[in-house]
Amino acid sequence: MMATVPHCLGQGPAPGTADGRSVIPAAPGWYEIPGTELQPHCPSEAAIQGNSGCRSVIDAWNSGVADTRRNRLIFWGGGHADYFGNEVYALDLKERTIVRLTEPSPVTNVNECPEAYSDGRPSSRHTYGGLAYAPRQDAMFSFGGSKSNCGAMSMAIWRFDLSSLAWSNLVPNRGAKLYYAPGITSDFDPKTGAIYVSDRQYFFRYDPDTNTLTRLVELPDVDYHLNGVIDPGRELFLMMGSPGQLWSIEIGLHSSHSVRDWSGRVRGCEKLLHANFPGLSYDPARRMIVGWVGGDSVILFDTREMRCSEETYPGGPGRAQEAGTGGRFRYFPDLGVFALVNNWKQNAYLLRLNKTGEEADSNKARPKSRQ
Repeated sequence: MMATVPHCLGQGPAPGTADGRSVIPAAPGWYEIPGTELQPHCPSEAAIQGNSGCRSVIDAWNSGVADTRRNRLIFWGGGHADYFGNEVYALDLKERTIVRLTEPSPVTNVNECPEAYSDGRPSSRHTYGGLAYAPRQDAMFSFGGSKSNCGAMSMAIWRFDLSSLAWSNLVPNRGAKLYYAPGITSDFDPKTGAIYVSDRQYFFRYDPDTNTLTRLVELPDVDYHLNGVIDPGRELFLMMGSPGQLWSIEIGLHSSHSVRDWSGRVRGCEKLLHANFPGLSYDPARRMIVGWVGGDSVILFDTREMRCSEETYPGGPGRAQEAGTGGRFRYFPDLGVFALVNNWKQNAYLLRLNKTGEEADSNKARPKSRQ
């Protein structure tokens, strides 16, 4: 049977606190963070609203990163005709608040479908899985995306410095160039300090120190509904999602970067493989990929055993966005929790899989799971 864990966290204030902001609960489960809806923080300028408005920062194929230095989930996006605002937001896990880090740029040139607005900052875009945080540079990197307002694909690399909150366009970069395509995916490799990127045509390694993009291997027919995540223990870059695809790429320094189709080899992973842009994050405690595609359950993917299992914690966030979750589901190792931003009219959520201080390894007893 699928594991169902008692609802230990509940909703509202955390146990033993007055306002729910002082302590992240120690027990496993979902925790809804009061007062963290995006909607009240959205700008009102009429010129930037597009067809859908600020909700599209979340629900229009947009992503986020874990700022592990400050324990913040940074999210950014909009794009195409949905939303023209390019402001950046943060879910601050220390203060349990949503913060608008930057103000939207003037969009006087948006009808030109520009790479940058008139103030030099990037135009709004569908970010897909093209956002990655590099701790040493303390910066979020953005690769490609579907620009406002025409939807044309960017082939640029942008850097957002999280200390100065300043943007810089890194094109021209050294080495290769990105392909013109939607559905770009990326993830940071903690072993090498590199960012690995798929533009669906090719697979790359990006060096944020030297601004060098190196083409590693040509890719097969990769769909644009996938999200990417690195398993650093096995040195693999994985891409999975609708319509039933799962690709594994070796990223070890001395590997041949072989691309393997795992879609027919894994067991119990159907929910991940048939979800648009699933939320994926690596859990170093369990040494597994953890995925969220909506509801109370998370899906744990053991890349060694080639199988998935589910764990259920009542009181979860409900349905995922139709366009998926991507990088808005991230793990924060200092806190031992996952953070999720799912809907602009919904509070953000935390998820703890292990009790505080608990060693979570393959030999430790866990709730029974369904494969």
